[in-house]
Amino acid sequence: MHTCLKTKTLVREVQYDNFVDQERGLDGWKQLYRQLSPGAFEGHIAALEWDEISLYRETVNQKMENFYRVPDGSICVGFSLGKRLSMAGQANAIGAGTGMIHVADEEYHIFTDSHADYIMLTLPDTALSEEIARGSNPIPPQASHGIADWMLTLIESARQGLAQQPVLDLAPDLLIDRISLWARDATRHRLRKSPRGLMSDILAACDTLPFEKLSVSHLSKVLERDRAELRACCLERTGMTLDDMLKGRRLSEVHRCLRLSDPRDTKVSDISMEFGYYHWGRFSQTYRAMFGERPSDTLRRDAPKHH
Repeated sequence: MHTCLKTKTLVREVQYDNFVDQERGLDGWKQLYRQLSPGAFEGHIAALEWDEISLYRETVNQKMENFYRVPDGSICVGFSLGKRLSMAGQANAIGAGTGMIHVADEEYHIFTDSHADYIMLTLPDTALSEEIARGSNPIPPQASHGIADWMLTLIESARQGLAQQPVLDLAPDLLIDRISLWARDATRHRLRKSPRGLMSDILAACDTLPFEKLSVSHLSKVLERDRAELRACCLERTGMTLDDMLKGRRLSEVHRCLRLSDPRDTKVSDISMEFGYYHWGRFSQTYRAMFGERPSDTLRRDAPKHH
């Protein structure tokens, strides 16, 4: 993890090489990441901050699962700039340019493709009307009125030192004005949860099963559904195979446990066995292929820093 402060432009930037560190990178947010595709993790957060308003750009190179809540007393207007993602409770995939109003009393659950890219504005829930602050479903790009591009231009010009200080001083008011105009249309897409579907059943079962039983065959027995049906549903909803998703979930929890443990009193073999990996050589090889480092490398990292 590398931090770069650009005080003149108010931009704070952090480069990440570990998803457990990046999930702590947004002030006040509660997040849990899981890496679902193999390879070394690379992520980045840039923040343009004022007293109560923050404009973020976040990127992640791997396919991820993410649970998140916005800070208490805040709302977030966010746009996906990268590849498609899927959200639990939403029937359709979310494409590039799609926006959404997130509220503090909701937990959100998404699956992202590789090279995810977001632009997000967090602000007090009192800054917009009560109607707007109740949240929304995803809003298609054609209804965004170019606001995502405008937010992106603002933070990138600040990062590069091109934005004049008077513009940066005025930016909070400009942002609220633009968001409030856009959000009047956005509230027509009121936040509604879709009827519970098969993917929701799969995820609920995953959350209750012990890690050593996270397999397609066991899910098939528990849910009384054909394996092919489960695999087809996961591929359609998340863009990845169910087998890969289950492997990524399990290995990510091993990674998290190693990342947060004290190397002075922790054995990698004890943690791997706790998650049902009983063959050391096979586990070590699988882990390194997934995260680009050995389990012992993860364990020896410096303690994560909170932001």
